[in-house]
Amino acid sequence: MLKVIPFLLTLLIMLLSVQFCYAEEVDNKIVPTESEQSIRLISPIGTMVRSTVFPGWGQFHSRNYFRGSLVLLGIGSSVVGTFLAHQSFATEYDNYIITAGYDPDDPAVLVSYDKANQRYKLKMFFIYTGIGVWAYSIIDSYVSANFYNANSQIRSIQEDAQHIEKLGLQVGITPSRLYLGVVKTF
Repeated sequence: MLKVIPFLLTLLIMLLSVQFCYAEEVDNKIVPTESEQSIRLISPIGTMVRSTVFPGWGQFHSRNYFRGSLVLLGIGSSVVGTFLAHQSFATEYDNYIITAGYDPDDPAVLVSYDKANQRYKLKMFFIYTGIGVWAYSIIDSYVSANFYNANSQIRSIQEDAQHIEKLGLQVGITPSRLYLGVVKTF
């Protein structure tokens, strides 16, 4: 029984001191400290929805600005490439229709058709690339949110450990026992 009392007192002191490290009283209201305010968990589903609505928004929300910028650049490039390829396809297709109307057996008709077909394939490549980047954005935003949450929780645990170290508490584990002690001089 005598061995349990110091352990319980130490545990009580630790709990009370940790409570005072995390909050301070202002006008009889407990206000969270700066470290508590900085820890904000993000919903992975919410980031997926954001990336579905606007590619890259989920990455920006989970504070992954580099990947968000790459997604925006990829989508923007795909849109511009699709637009330019479509303009080129429309021009080549009009040329094909004109040459096919005059003489369908002319070899220039096949050349014109091949150019139009190549432009069409290029346009479809840009469309599928844009869809792929968008799908990547949705999946990556989910993963980025989970990594952000894990890193936030790790930082929180590290800050808690630093607060406990400042209190002068020792925690140890051996195969046969667990010990907790206060190393302070009064």
